[in-house]
Amino acid sequence: MILFEQYFKLYEEAGPNKHLTHLEELVLTNKREGAQRAISYLSSLSEILDSNTDKAVNATVKYDGAPAVVVGRDLDGKFFVGSKSVFNAEPKMNYSIKDIKTNHAASAGLIDKLVQTFVHFKDSNFNGVYQGDFLFDNEIKDTSSIDGEEHVTFKPNTIVYAVPVNSKEGQDILNSNIGIVFHTEYEMQKDEEGKIRFSTKKFGVDVSTLDPGPKVYVKDAYFENDSGYITLTDEESALVNNIISKSSELVEDINFDSIDDRIYLGLNTYINTEIRQGEFLKDIDVSFQQFIEWVEGRLDRKIDSLKSEKGKAKATEAKTQMLSLVESGKQDIVNILKLQILIKQGKDIFIQKYNNIMKGVSMKHYLFDSNGDLVVTEPEGYVAIDQTGNAIKFVDRLEFSRANFAVDPSAKFKK
Repeated sequence: MILFEQYFKLYEEAGPNKHLTHLEELVLTNKREGAQRAISYLSSLSEILDSNTDKAVNATVKYDGAPAVVVGRDLDGKFFVGSKSVFNAEPKMNYSIKDIKTNHAASAGLIDKLVQTFVHFKDSNFNGVYQGDFLFDNEIKDTSSIDGEEHVTFKPNTIVYAVPVNSKEGQDILNSNIGIVFHTEYEMQKDEEGKIRFSTKKFGVDVSTLDPGPKVYVKDAYFENDSGYITLTDEESALVNNIISKSSELVEDINFDSIDDRIYLGLNTYINTEIRQGEFLKDIDVSFQQFIEWVEGRLDRKIDSLKSEKGKAKATEAKTQMLSLVESGKQDIVNILKLQILIKQGKDIFIQKYNNIMKGVSMKHYLFDSNGDLVVTEPEGYVAIDQTGNAIKFVDRLEFSRANFAVDPSAKFKK
C-alpha cells in the first residue's frame, strides 16, 4: 500500500525541513551520486507501481499552505510555537503571545497566524516537535458554489482548495477555527554551546497524537492507495525501464569531476531561466550555446560594475578562463543535460499517475485565472521519500511555472 502525504518543503539530509530539490536537479547538486540516486528513485517507484514491492519509496503530495508553522515541546516539556525561524542559528521559539509579538514584530500577518496556533494548541497533551503549513482561519475560509454544489473554500497562498459542504471533511473544516496540515516531525538536542538544534526525525505526522480540540482541523495528509488503483501500463513500464537503462549508461559516460563546481551552479540557475520562459532543454545544442551566452553576459555585467582598470583586467581574465572551462567540458555538459531530460521524462510519468489519484479525493484544487474565474489545476507537486528518510521533489516545473504566470494572486471569489 502506497502512502501519499500532501506536503511541499523538504530537508534532504538530517536537518530542518527548508528546501526541496527537484529530482533532475540531483545531477547538478550531487553529481554522480545524485544521478545514481535519481535513477534509484525512478527504479523504486517503478517497482512499486508494478506491484513488485511496497517498501522502497513512498510518494507524497504538497499542500500550498502558508505560513509554515512549528508546534512542539522543548527538552523541558515547555510548549512553544514558531515559524521556520526556530531553525535559525539563534532559534526564535515563542513560549507566549508576548514572545510572538516581540520576535515577529515586522510581520503582522505572521503574528496573527502564530497567535491563533498558540491559543489552539497550548493545552494539547503531546510531546515532540512538528512542522506544518497553515491552511485556513475564519478570515480566509468561505463557502461558494462551484459547478452548482456548495463548497467550503480557502486560499492560503496561490491554490484555492474546495471541499463539498455536505462531506464529512467539509463539515470538519466549517466547524474549525483554523486548519493546519502537518508533514514533518523533529528531534531536538543541544549543541556544544548549549543551543537548541533540530534534526528531522521523519516525514509524516500522526496527527491523532496532537489532539488540539474540536475547533482545529489538523491533517497529516496521508491517504492510502488501494493496491492496483495506480499501476503502470505495460507501455509505461517499458518506457520507464528504457529511461533507467539509458540514464545508467549516460552516468558511466560522464566525467562528473572534470566539470568546475561553478558550472554546476550556473547550469542550475540557467535552466531555471529557461523554465520561466516555458522551456526545458528543448534543443540541447541551442541550450548549450545559450548557456555560454548567459555565462558571458553575467561575467560582462560583473566587469562593467568594477571601477578600477586592474579590477576589470582581473575579472576579464577570470571570464576567459571560465568560458574556456565550459567549452572544454562541452561533451560532459551536453551529456548531463541529456541525463536531466531523461530523468524528467521518467518523473513526469509518475507525476501523471499521482495526479490521477488526486482526482479521486474530496479536496479539489483550483486557480484563479486572469479573468478572476476558477480553473481546475493539479496539486503543486509530490515528494518521494526513500527508506533512509531522504526525500526529493516531483514537480512539473513547466506547468507550475505556467500556472504561476497565468494566475491572479489577488483574485477572490465572485459573490
